[in-house]
Amino acid sequence: MLAKFKISSRLMLMVALSVLGIASVAGVGLSALKSSLLEDRKDKLQQLVLLAKQVLELDYQGSRAAGLSDAQALERSKQLLQSLRFGKDDYFYALDMDSVLVAHPNPKFQNKSMKDTSDANGVFFSRLQVDLVKSGGSGFVAFSFPRAGVGDPLPKIAYVVGFKPYDWAVAGGIYLDDVDAIFMAEAKRIGLLILIALALVVATSILLSRSITRPIASLTRAMRKLASGDTRSAIPALSRADEVGEMATTVKVFQDAMIETARLRQEQDEMKLMAETEKRGLLGKLADEFAQGVSTSLDALFHSASAMRTTSQGMSETARSASRQSGVVATAAEEASSSVQSVASATEQLSASIAEIGNQVARSTKVAGGAVEEAQRTNITIQGLVAATSKIGDVVQLITAIASQTNLLALNATIEAARAGEAGRGFAVVASEVKSLAGQTARATEEISTQVNGMRGAMSEAVQAIEGVSGTISSINEIAIAIASAVEQQGVATREIARSIQQVAQGTEDVSRNIVGVSEASAQTGVAAADVLAAAGGLNHQSTLLKADVDRFLASVRAA
Repeated sequence: MLAKFKISSRLMLMVALSVLGIASVAGVGLSALKSSLLEDRKDKLQQLVLLAKQVLELDYQGSRAAGLSDAQALERSKQLLQSLRFGKDDYFYALDMDSVLVAHPNPKFQNKSMKDTSDANGVFFSRLQVDLVKSGGSGFVAFSFPRAGVGDPLPKIAYVVGFKPYDWAVAGGIYLDDVDAIFMAEAKRIGLLILIALALVVATSILLSRSITRPIASLTRAMRKLASGDTRSAIPALSRADEVGEMATTVKVFQDAMIETARLRQEQDEMKLMAETEKRGLLGKLADEFAQGVSTSLDALFHSASAMRTTSQGMSETARSASRQSGVVATAAEEASSSVQSVASATEQLSASIAEIGNQVARSTKVAGGAVEEAQRTNITIQGLVAATSKIGDVVQLITAIASQTNLLALNATIEAARAGEAGRGFAVVASEVKSLAGQTARATEEISTQVNGMRGAMSEAVQAIEGVSGTISSINEIAIAIASAVEQQGVATREIARSIQQVAQGTEDVSRNIVGVSEASAQTGVAAADVLAAAGGLNHQSTLLKADVDRFLASVRAA
């Protein structure tokens, strides 16, 4: 930002800042001086009031020692306080706790109540002094009061302290107008010194500014002449030992460098002319040598391009042949892969059928086993029935025996009834009925016996048939187990065949992919061969163009 201003402006800015700084320091110093004067006055006033209190205490003790009454001692203390003076016209006074002046050197204020008296600013200064003593302390009270009770109010400060024997507020005051007078005198003196210092600073700054800016302006004019090419102008301020002298020395070095540069430029022009002459001769020689070498190289390049073109044509034909053969192989591989996939699919279906047969055989085995168990249970049941029919036969025989015995008893009863004559006729009827029932029972038991024997025969045949069925089912179960084992072995073999076929199918797919890769590589080789052929043709064409360019270049070199 400061770079936008001139050096003289910067120096003036420094002077202005110095003036501002000095003024600020002076203001702070004057404020401190006034505070110091005021504090010094307050300190002296405090010491004097405390001394007056000590004098009153000594007088009070003397009055007690002399045996004076309280009234005599009080009057003696008043007279003593009124007689004390300090400074020119300063005095001490005493207030009781009702703000009444009990001791004052001016009789018109003696025993006057100051409770409702205030200064021009409305400060009840007597109340404030009494309140300080009542609160058990001491201190300063600032107010305004006319000197000697007449005239305009002047700033005044009082220091008050309590005196216990009489409940007084003993105080003394000083006017501060002399402090203001001392302050103003000191301010005028310091202001005069500041003005002198500022005048010296401004004059020195102007001299310094001119001693810097004028040589710099001269150097600026000299540098402008150098920039325009004038190297004969004198450089000012070379004899100075400050930074301006260093700048002048630098400008002098720049002037010497420009003179040396002009001399070197002249020598360079002369050398350039000589070099141009030598260059023309050298270029003619180089053109001849270059023409001879390039012609040989171009001939070799033509031959190489022709050979490369022939080779690329053969390579392209070979690539097309390989691509056709790889296409045939790829077709065969795809057909083989398709056949293998068909076999693999059929093998998987066979494996699934064998697995289903195995499941059916397993279920048949399970059913046959259940049938054998059921036949065995049926055989046991029929054996129980055979045993039951045997027991029924025994019961039938018993019933038959009972019926025979009953028939015999009925016959005997009939005989006895016949012997009894008319008296046994009813008994004969009963005996006849019993005999008839015995006959029916005998016939029934014979029928039951016939049925039981038939049942025994049928059950025996059923037992033999069930035993035959059980044997047949057991044979079927054994055959089914054998079939299941054979089916399991056939399934394992079929799965192995399927796995082998899958491996063969994978191999044929790999062959197909490799053949496709070979076909693609052959196609790429054909493309590369075509590119090489095109490049060979382009090289041949570029060689022709290069020879024409070389001829033109040599012609231009020789012309140069």
